[in-house]
Amino acid sequence: MSDKTLLIPPGALISDALRESGFALDYECGGRGMCGRCRVEVVDPDGTRRSVLACQTRAGDVPLRVDTSKTPFRAAKICAPEEAAFAQTRRPTREERRGKWGLAVDLGTTTIVCALVSLATGRTLRARSTRNPQISFGRDVLSRIDAAGKRPDARRVMLAEAWRAIERTALELSGEFELNPASIIEVIIAGNTTMEYLLTGLDVAPLGAAPFTVAKKSFREYVGAEFDLNSFSKARVRIFPVISAFIGGDVLSGFARLLQKGAFARNKTALFLDFGTNGEVLLGSNGRYLAASTAAGPAFEGCEISQGMLATRGAICRVDYGVSSGEWRAHTVENAPALGVCGSGLVDALAGALAFGALAPNGRLRRSDSPELQNQALADRLSEDRGTRSFLISNLDGAGAVRLSQRDVRQAQLALGAIKAGVRILLEEARTSASALDALYLAGGFGASLNLTSARRVGATPPELALDRVSYCGNASLLGAIDVLGSALDWDALEETAALVDAINLADRADFADVFADALGFPES
Repeated sequence: MSDKTLLIPPGALISDALRESGFALDYECGGRGMCGRCRVEVVDPDGTRRSVLACQTRAGDVPLRVDTSKTPFRAAKICAPEEAAFAQTRRPTREERRGKWGLAVDLGTTTIVCALVSLATGRTLRARSTRNPQISFGRDVLSRIDAAGKRPDARRVMLAEAWRAIERTALELSGEFELNPASIIEVIIAGNTTMEYLLTGLDVAPLGAAPFTVAKKSFREYVGAEFDLNSFSKARVRIFPVISAFIGGDVLSGFARLLQKGAFARNKTALFLDFGTNGEVLLGSNGRYLAASTAAGPAFEGCEISQGMLATRGAICRVDYGVSSGEWRAHTVENAPALGVCGSGLVDALAGALAFGALAPNGRLRRSDSPELQNQALADRLSEDRGTRSFLISNLDGAGAVRLSQRDVRQAQLALGAIKAGVRILLEEARTSASALDALYLAGGFGASLNLTSARRVGATPPELALDRVSYCGNASLLGAIDVLGSALDWDALEETAALVDAINLADRADFADVFADALGFPES
């Protein structure tokens, strides 16, 4: 037995004990015992070893141990683009060290990112990220809404775990610079509507069923002690207003920043696109602002993909390819042996497979002897096992094989199709077209690492839109919270800004199913 073990107290559910110890339980079924991805090895007091599902197994009258070195979970800490953005050596100045601090929080469905901001100078010292521990209740907001309704303790646990993750991350940030965490007196949080409701203990059931109403669009001010933030119990806590049940404070944060910078001026037609789990889209055209949430799912955050993972060590994050030369070179995070593929690598792999003819525009992986292959050098990467086709995307000389299955391609198509359908419907509502866009702003961690050429090839961005009109605007949710702390964004004006946006419920469109089905295919070229 490895010395990396966790003692499970008598009567405790293994998944609960793992979660409380900082492990992110990354399974699809939300703890219903269906997906099998939480299988762990346990040792009973008598030495008996057995494999069990963590979400379904409790310790008996005596403790048992789990070998955490063999769990399918990763420790909660991850590395996100925001960390690199603020990674340069920044020590607090004397003025900053004597002053107070603020904490900006991007409360994502999959990832929580916190930034430490000096209230004396407005300078951001550092950002740090962690997985949202609520993922053990489901990978998307609907799963968590369902869990909150079916499990009496789920809403309480999700609230406590999110705050615990925020506090733990804040302590890591302040500890890095030997700052007193009690000097954090302001906390600003932006997230989607469900995440913000769960964070404050509000009932999320109306968010998951028609007519999808919100009990409140703005939140009162809180203090840290109300959420057991013992390290900064007196801090004022403010949470961004939401626009609708589908469009939350994270979108409002990005929209408010871009609006202030003139990106949505009346004489411009601009699109704001966040490729997160919910896939929010906001269009500004002729002074009218429309927004929709597309339920893209977590495929581009590594979920629902057989060998998918976040952009951590060993994830394929980029693929260089050349059709004429037959080149295919996969690059991984930290140049480590390939363990899986993250969102940016997945988009590159799909684009490369399309370019080589290994993947048809309808999403079907072709056979290795297909005449449509543009270079036979790639034929060996295509294989078929029991009628299921797959495509090798890792390097032939690498330590591990990472393959893209036919099911993986379908999951990516569903995510892309949702985004494309949302964009198309908003453009139709505004009576404009993608070619008329003056700018497309990509937000979120996935957008930061996206190869724009690959994105256009797979249809993630409109093929007819020139690449010089597409730009990355950072983690807009986090940056908006930082701007509030630095007084660059007026908190009191946010409710008025939210009221400018008309939220479109895509499910209300009679033609949505047809638009979505039409959007599932990849561009022909």
